[in-house]
Amino acid sequence: MKKIFPAIFLAALVFAVYAPALRDGFVWDDTALILRDPLIRSWRLIPEGFQHFLFTDATASDFYRPVQRLTYTLDYGAFAFRPAGYHLTSIACHLAAALALLLLADELLGLFGIEERKRRRIAFLATLAWAIHPVHTAVVVYVSGRADPLAAAFGFLGLYAALRSFRANGSNRWALLLAAGVLFFLSALSKESGLIFLLLWCAILLLKKRWRDLMPAAVAILFVTVTYLSFRLPAEHTPAPTLRPPAPLLVRPILAARAVAEYTGLILLPLNLHMDRDVETHSEGTAAAPTESAARRELQTLLGILILAAAIYWRIWSRKREPAISCCLALAAIVYLPISGIFHLNASVAEHWIYLPSAFLFVAAGLAISRLPIPASALGSAFALWLVFLGVRSWVRTFDWKDQRTFLERNIASGGDSARMLINLAGLELSEGHLDAAKKQLALALRKEPEQPLAVLNLASVAIRENDFAAAHDLLNRAMQMPLVEARAQELFAVLEHKENGRVDLLRLRLASRTGAANWSIEKRYVEALDQTGATPAAIAELKSCLVTQWYRAESWQLLSDLLTKAGPADEATRANERAQEYDVHLHDRSGVPSR
Repeated sequence: MKKIFPAIFLAALVFAVYAPALRDGFVWDDTALILRDPLIRSWRLIPEGFQHFLFTDATASDFYRPVQRLTYTLDYGAFAFRPAGYHLTSIACHLAAALALLLLADELLGLFGIEERKRRRIAFLATLAWAIHPVHTAVVVYVSGRADPLAAAFGFLGLYAALRSFRANGSNRWALLLAAGVLFFLSALSKESGLIFLLLWCAILLLKKRWRDLMPAAVAILFVTVTYLSFRLPAEHTPAPTLRPPAPLLVRPILAARAVAEYTGLILLPLNLHMDRDVETHSEGTAAAPTESAARRELQTLLGILILAAAIYWRIWSRKREPAISCCLALAAIVYLPISGIFHLNASVAEHWIYLPSAFLFVAAGLAISRLPIPASALGSAFALWLVFLGVRSWVRTFDWKDQRTFLERNIASGGDSARMLINLAGLELSEGHLDAAKKQLALALRKEPEQPLAVLNLASVAIRENDFAAAHDLLNRAMQMPLVEARAQELFAVLEHKENGRVDLLRLRLASRTGAANWSIEKRYVEALDQTGATPAAIAELKSCLVTQWYRAESWQLLSDLLTKAGPADEATRANERAQEYDVHLHDRSGVPSR
């Protein structure tokens, strides 16, 4: 019972801290990954979900995460579009990752000869701090962030199984190695960062000089890598657009130093939390503002260099004196390197990126603090106060995901005023008919990124709503030169022409549906326009051609059934309706679902 008590206490505390999230809604990317993804609507589509990258009906991504999509399929089957169930699953995934870390930390410290009672205490306290740390709310409360705890849970368990194999013999050893390989594979299918656990396994083998274990590990690693690539490479993939060029190579070490300082502040004192963080120096704003920002960034660069130097010294110092600390620091560094700013990613920093590195860092810090010549009562009191602060801050942070408006406005107010945050807020204002507010947010977005395609396109939508046809023509002509939104610009041109002279421009809509990657919302408008203009047979033919490649889309089958019912073939309409119900288990009982 004593051994299971830490797990029970950890579970109770995690659920207590994150319980308010059960009242939160879907925000930001949730609308694309949950409300609009046709591949999560039925268990029959699970195999097809492994054939596509994420964001099927949204801006393309380079994220191949079928296990994340699989969890949404299970959630949809159980909860339809009721967000509480999705949030409960995300909390459970984070708890699973925390329990897996508890096992791994204990096993890792035991590998370096740390006394059992002490290592259990350090593993528990380090995991506890990690599990309730506010910086991780972005992966627990935000449903779209679920990939991180999934990858962590499978990865930590895989590494635990690999380490346990050191103590096993015969068939048990091979069973543990097989389990490790499977778990690493699932981690990689949850998020690309899951592949890093293969490197961590190798690093531990090298640090402990387990030469006889290298060959089995190499075989397992090769198997996982080849199998993963055999799933990923054939999957349908539209490359993600590049909205801005990567930072020059000479600038990246500076950004890396700033990122170290940024993450250190987030771990030690996580007060100002928000999505879309940035450590680059920008020139927008008044003359004084950029100067002040540049000066602050230079100080951050210097601080980052000092922290990095201290971390390197700590690693060198502990190499022979505290090999367990040295190993944890090495593992943290390996996991951190891909998101350090040296390599080009879709942002310079992000709170959820330190989910994995911080786990190993907390274990190293816990072991180091236990060595300090400070009375245990003083250490315990200070740690307890810090834990209370972390728990309260996480609890408060969960309310930032209450709904789309709350999420956007609080993030922008906290400093996450990136162009895409402002564009999302403008889109919300536009959907609610607040045209002036939408224009204001779009103007701010274009001030930050003058050639931001979505800002230009949304501004054209505002102009159409305001009947400012001249401005709409200018903005749409500008958007037509931007590949990311060219198809949407063609679609809005058709909307503009209908509003100007009442004519439905089928040619323009057809061109929009044929421009760029397949876009169901544009295709649906074209099909409906054909039907509304009396060309129902042509609409049916168009829809059937779409279903040849996108047969998994229940909404398409439902629309086809409606058109066939209108045209006359009742039997075919019934079969189409049956297919629609096969591919969406909640097709006829869900309501209140956004159409965007």
